[in-house]
Amino acid sequence: MVSGKKNLEADIAAEAARLGFADCAIAPASLGPQTAARLQDWLAKGCHGDMLWMEARSDQRADPATLWSDVRSVIMLGMSYAPGRDPFALAEHPGLGRISVYAQGGDYHKTIKTALKALARWLVEQSDDVQVKVFVDTAPVMEKPLAMAAGLGWQGKHT
Repeated sequence: MVSGKKNLEADIAAEAARLGFADCAIAPASLGPQTAARLQDWLAKGCHGDMLWMEARSDQRADPATLWSDVRSVIMLGMSYAPGRDPFALAEHPGLGRISVYAQGGDYHKTIKTALKALARWLVEQSDDVQVKVFVDTAPVMEKPLAMAAGLGWQGKHT
């Protein structure tokens, strides 16, 4: 069993790296009222277009505890889907079709979920007091604000 919060966080990051994740950080499982307000404003302006699922479960998106009342922290992970070949190799050949980088590999949902489940199993083995749920685009979770809270990025104007 791993002891101490800082040791566990470092061990989680090390195991995540071993499993192929490029980045790992932990954040509190709360987004704050300003995030919920931004979401409601964005929806009211119709910015979600025909992505009706954004509106349908907006109350759950605004607070991770609505999905799991016992949640205390979120582990935010990043995984590269860069291909083994140079994606610009065909740039000088406009007559040849190119396939977008994200579509060249396997389905990222499966790839990431497999690694996530392995990390979850490992984490549960480390402590008697750990419960885990894994999500890869399968729940109304606001990944960008949570990643920002964890220090893994920012929210741009495009959102």
